[in-house]
Amino acid sequence: MRRLPLPAIAATAALVCGLAGCAGGDQKPSTAADPTPSATTATASAAPPAAAAPQDLLSFSCPRGADGKTWSARGVIVNSGRKADYRVTVLVASPGSTQGKARRLVIPKVPTGVDTPFTVERLPVNAGAAPACRVQLVRLS
Repeated sequence: MRRLPLPAIAATAALVCGLAGCAGGDQKPSTAADPTPSATTATASAAPPAAAAPQDLLSFSCPRGADGKTWSARGVIVNSGRKADYRVTVLVASPGSTQGKARRLVIPKVPTGVDTPFTVERLPVNAGAAPACRVQLVRLS
């Protein structure tokens, strides 16, 4: 099952809430002279875009544990832009597999130019031959 990015979910929710307000029959329509933006408009436009940021992943390792069944991931992010939140997604699955259980970690307010380490423990291992570990780094703001 594919998950939608948080900004897409927020925009969809804002659109649905806005459309629900159109269904009422006895309310006065808002006038064009009202300069105050609606709450749904402000929420939808305030969501920062998410962008893949593989260039900000300084190092990454994902060893299999001594028991052969557990995996953990470690890495370092170095922010190449202004302060931002990042989302790390780690997947252990067969090569070529595009779906499966993964772990996500959000790292808030990563400062510019500072090495920021992260660890993701107890990664779920998806069924299949020769599982391998993959990582995706996304800049949220």
